[in-house]
Amino acid sequence: MVQNQMNDGSLKDLWIGIGISIGIYALTFFLLLGLMGIFSIFFGIIAIIVLIVISFLKGKKRLGQGLLIGFAIVFLLTAACFGILIVTLSH
Repeated sequence: MVQNQMNDGSLKDLWIGIGISIGIYALTFFLLLGLMGIFSIFFGIIAIIVLIVISFLKGKKRLGQGLLIGFAIVFLLTAACFGILIVTLSH
């Protein structure tokens, strides 16, 4: 069991993956928002998906899991903000 954990990666990689995904989202949101408008959010999501695929292909399971958790946080945050925006504009 100890050898299996060493191959999967450490919990540090998990937290690094979460930080990378939230950092990518924040960078694309704040840097590209002025240039491209609301569509800049989708570039961040696409970048995170590409990193998830790359990390699993290279065998970094914990990093990929952290990126997936961060992607879920980003996706839910984007959906919630979009819902608030739609409800606010409809009144």
